[in-house]
Amino acid sequence: MTFSSCLINQRNAIVLDASVIINLLATDHANTILQALAVPLYVTDYVVREIEQGAVNGRPEPALLAQLISNQVLIIKELTGTALEDFFGMVSGHTSSSLGDGEAATLALAYRNDLSAAIDEKKATRIAAERFARLKLVTTVDILAYAPVRSSLGNEVLANATLHALKRARMQVREHQFDWIAQLIGIENVAACPSLKRHIRRGTYVLNP
Repeated sequence: MTFSSCLINQRNAIVLDASVIINLLATDHANTILQALAVPLYVTDYVVREIEQGAVNGRPEPALLAQLISNQVLIIKELTGTALEDFFGMVSGHTSSSLGDGEAATLALAYRNDLSAAIDEKKATRIAAERFARLKLVTTVDILAYAPVRSSLGNEVLANATLHALKRARMQVREHQFDWIAQLIGIENVAACPSLKRHIRRGTYVLNP
């Protein structure tokens, strides 16, 4: 199965959720990857606080995120008006239909400002489709597969960066993205990536021609 990044001709700014930021930080090339996107990149204050909580456990992400913000690679945005109303609507209610603060803030900010949202979680993707049909969603894999990112890193560096994201951050990979990922990192490395094990169990371990 052929996979193409949905970021072709991307012109809208992108709002990044915590999961995507953590994945990219795990690559050791977050700055290069994000700058290659060549559009404004936003992060909500809710996501910043979510990642900062990892500092108490000695995680490296808070400091790395702070550097990206200091260098204005990422710009913090706060929710206001209808975006704030959407946020409260998504964080309240039954567990099956509600989201965490960071995910809800990312979707609300992107939707109300006609931006794209970079988010990996399936539940958030489902709720976004139900609430915000016209919102463009981007995954970490879409970012890594984007032509300018691939050109900036080169295939060897991109392969190692992707493998780091899979091993360190357990980056999620959708079924239609699996073949591209496996070809990129090498089929021999698939079994070493925790988030790819479900593809092995489902029988998608054998690459399509």
